Amino acid sequence: MITEFRDKHPTWLVHDSKTKAFYPSSDYVSHQRKHANRRHNADELARYLALVGLPYATPAKDAHHHLLCAHTDLAAPPPRPFAMLQSAAKGQRKVRITYRSMNHPEQHQRTISPHTVVRAGRRWHVRAFCEAAGEFRDFSLGRISKVEELDQPSERYASDDKPWQVFVKVTLVPHPELTPEQSLVIRAEYMEGTAALTETCRGALVKYFVQDMRAAVHAQQMPPEYQLAVGNFKEIKPWLFLK
Repeated sequence: MITEFRDKHPTWLVHDSKTKAFYPSSDYVSHQRKHANRRHNADELARYLALVGLPYATPAKDAHHHLLCAHTDLAAPPPRPFAMLQSAAKGQRKVRITYRSMNHPEQHQRTISPHTVVRAGRRWHVRAFCEAAGEFRDFSLGRISKVEELDQPSERYASDDKPWQVFVKVTLVPHPELTPEQSLVIRAEYMEGTAALTETCRGALVKYFVQDMRAAVHAQQMPPEYQLAVGNFKEIKPWLFLK
């Protein structure tokens, strides 16, 4: 598949002998910038992931397709920073990112040691040790505007990331404000007819799992928007507010 891609676009990929991986070239980046928009990023990232053998889903535009994804990935990152972060995580190397966040909306630089790239709901994150914060954090790839490779090995690894190493049980139940008949529908859909469903996920990913399932965690979250609720809120509460 890579051979076919390179035959079609001979200047769009470069091979790194150190990591033994292919990266988008400067020619590809120039082309991508000319046509850059959110939908384009989602499509190009899907092609890149397919090229390197990773699964991804994008909305199908062909009306004759029988399997469709209902939403566009609005936060899809361009392939080059995705590839660089994935390579740094695999090779256990530091990178410098240009980032913005809700707490610090101005662009600023962070030096991080990434260990995992995560698809959480409709967004991509990189889980990494942040030197400025002195702790492991999640960085949204959609908020990273630049990635610079550093010739420095990571000093902190996934094995040092305690929230990542802890596995947490999350119990989902039908929302208590549903009628008994509605609860039976939810139990049949999600719980094979039982009263509750318990899933296990990494502590660092609990908040994303709860958000993705649209499970209520407080009294203001009501049906019909919320049809599930967390049944063990006290146990998982500390994991819902990790940075």
